[in-house]
Amino acid sequence: MTPNGNGGRTVPDEELAESFGEFQRRVLDRVETLLATSYESTTIRNLVYTLAFRANDVLPKRDSRPKTTTAFVAEQIHRAHGGDPDRRATLVEFAVVVAEYADVLDDVVDGDVAEGHQREALLVSQLLVPVLIRSVHRLGGRAVDYWTDDALALVQAPLVHEREATPSGEAYLDLLAEQASLRSSVTGLAAVAADGDDAAVARAEEVGRAVHGLMQFSTDLHQYGADDDPWNAAALFSEEAFLEQVDAFRDDLDAAVASYPSPYAERIVRFWERDYRASYRETVGADTDAESESDTDAESEPETDAESDNDTDAGAE
Repeated sequence: MTPNGNGGRTVPDEELAESFGEFQRRVLDRVETLLATSYESTTIRNLVYTLAFRANDVLPKRDSRPKTTTAFVAEQIHRAHGGDPDRRATLVEFAVVVAEYADVLDDVVDGDVAEGHQREALLVSQLLVPVLIRSVHRLGGRAVDYWTDDALALVQAPLVHEREATPSGEAYLDLLAEQASLRSSVTGLAAVAADGDDAAVARAEEVGRAVHGLMQFSTDLHQYGADDDPWNAAALFSEEAFLEQVDAFRDDLDAAVASYPSPYAERIVRFWERDYRASYRETVGADTDAESESDTDAESEPETDAESDNDTDAGAE
């Protein structure tokens, strides 16, 4: 593969767009079926669907739902390993539900729920727990053990790091690394569900960590200026430091997918071809150091690989 997906393509743009569009339609159909079989109460079913799987005013920070990028990446990894189609469908189901669970709970913890709806949002997050547990259980005992260990690390990250650290570029990357299991646990699970060996699982985790970093930097650009959250990469890094980190994530991703068959690798990498410099300048402004660390501090950050980078929601949700 050509680094960063700029040449040597085997998947045309139209085919890539159609592939992701078909995936999203399939996911929405699966979600409707899943909710119908999980909740007897129509009221509860509609509440969960509205808050967790549609854009809504209760959780206004999320302008699109459900988030399917990580699930799409997990499906490509599972396909690359020749996994069973039925298990793949369960994997995708789990990946979508766990992403919405994490997002809803994150909004509750961060105070991003519309006034008067905190209890409602918290209950919806908890209503998703038995559904995701049932899904991961269907993937087998190895999958349960694998994901449970990573889930514990993920839940602890905001308590241990975000509350104790002062926002800075270095602290941001540390927190990003701790929270990367939000993606790497799902991409790693894709290899587990395909009966991959330890090396295959580790490689899939690398994919998830790199994707997480790209998604979080994309999300931070999108949300920059919308609130006063100090943990925003666009506020903490100068333009050049921000772009260097994005390139590091892209390089990590290229390396992680290098052994996958080309169509699957391309579908993963091509999400991140956007012009981040143009996006940064449009959002933050050209060559600005306001609201960011000094260039000296930002440029002294070590270049990290996918294992020490991280997080979240992104350029292509």
